Amino acid sequence: MKKISGLILIITLSLIGHSCSFAQTADIKWMTLPEVEAAMKKKPKKVFVDVYTDWCGWCKRLDATTYKDAAVVKYINENYYSVKLDAEMKEAINYQGKTYNYEASMKKNLVANQFMGASGGYPTLTYLDENFKVLTVNPGYVDAAAFIKTLKYYGDNYYLNMDVTKYLNEVAK
Repeated sequence: MKKISGLILIITLSLIGHSCSFAQTADIKWMTLPEVEAAMKKKPKKVFVDVYTDWCGWCKRLDATTYKDAAVVKYINENYYSVKLDAEMKEAINYQGKTYNYEASMKKNLVANQFMGASGGYPTLTYLDENFKVLTVNPGYVDAAAFIKTLKYYGDNYYLNMDVTKYLNEVAK
C-alpha cells in the first residue's frame, strides 16, 4: 500500500510540475508573412511585425523578457497575427504578390524596408491593420508594460478615435 501511495504521489507531483512548466513556456505564436496572408483570408486581425537581427542585443532582451510576459503572450495571440522577421535573412520572401530578396549592399532582405520605415535600427516593432496598412513603426526595445499598452491601443481600435497621448493619459493608466 505504501508503494502505491508513493507511486501516486510521484505521478501527481510529476503532473503538477509538467503543467507548471507548460504554463511558463507559453509563447507568442510567430508566423511567416505568407502564413499571415493566408490566415487573413479566413479571419482578419491586426498584424504585429518584429524586425530583428541575430546579433542585436536589444532584440534578444525583447525575446527574453517582453515576449515572455504572460499578459503580452495572451493578448497578442488573441488579437494579432505575429511575424518575427529576420532583416538579414538571405532567403527570398514572398509578400503581397511580390518577391523580396536579400540586398548585400544594405545587408538586409528588402522586405524589411516595408516594416521599418525610416527607423533603420533593431528591433523595429511595426503594427499593421487588417488590410496590411502600416499603423505605426516603433524602433527599439520596449518593456512588457509599455508594449501591452501599444498592443491594446491598436488592437482595441483606440487609434481610430483617440490620439496616443490621450489614450496613454486617460485610458491606459
